[in-house]
Parts: sequence; structure tokens; C-alpha cells
Amino acid sequence: MNPLAVLRSTADEQPQAPLRVLIVDDQLLYAEAISVLLRQQEGMEVVGVAGDGREAIELAVALRPDVVLMDIQMPRLDGISATRRIRRRLPSTKVLVMTGLTGDEHVEESLRAGAEACIKKFSSAGDLLTAIEQLA
Repeated sequence: MNPLAVLRSTADEQPQAPLRVLIVDDQLLYAEAISVLLRQQEGMEVVGVAGDGREAIELAVALRPDVVLMDIQMPRLDGISATRRIRRRLPSTKVLVMTGLTGDEHVEESLRAGAEACIKKFSSAGDLLTAIEQLA
């Protein structure tokens, strides 16, 4: 086998762009912890952090993330309404809803609003990373 052929084929491969993530949560400590976790992952880039649904929409439209991690209960505009508006304006952006609520009615409503999946806030970091990767 020609070593130059191997060298050329690996050199021609395009590096995969990082998965661009927007974090939306009104609990600053929680949002910052997720941001730190994601920034440590190869292939993921945190493009922004929003503290409410209105800010989430503004940042999503401006930054065009691949994935939005969306809290449900927030001031000014809840995560379900923000999800609906983001998906309407950015249909290729995936939304993963994060909730600390125990009832399933919020999960169902989030899915009807356009979220691809929901994860409980008490899930492990590994579960969150797996959920994000599966959306991508």
C-alpha cells in the first residue's frame, strides 16, 4: 500500500464542526454548571446562556444553535412558549427540555410545542450528555 495514499486520505477528511448548544435556565448556578460540563466535552460548544424564555428566543435567532437546553419554569416567558417560538423560527434547531417538575403533563406539552425530548433535572451528567448527543 502506498503510504502517501493513506496520508492523503486522512488529510482530506474534514473535521466535524462542534455541536453548538444554547443553555436556557433562570437558575444561574445550574446553567453555569451545565456550561462547565459541556465546555469540557470534545465536540461541543456552548454558544450562549439565557435566563428566561424571551432572552432564549433572541439568542437562538442570533446564534442559531444546533441544540437548545430549555428549562420549563422561568420568568417573563416559560420554556414551553419559548420552545414553540424557537421551533417556528428555527425548525432545524433541536430543543431538549429540562425540568425539575414531577408531572408528565409538562413533558407532553413540551413535546407538542416542538421539543424533541425531555430530561429531568435530577438526571446524571452522563444522561444529559447522552441525550444531547442523541439529538445531534
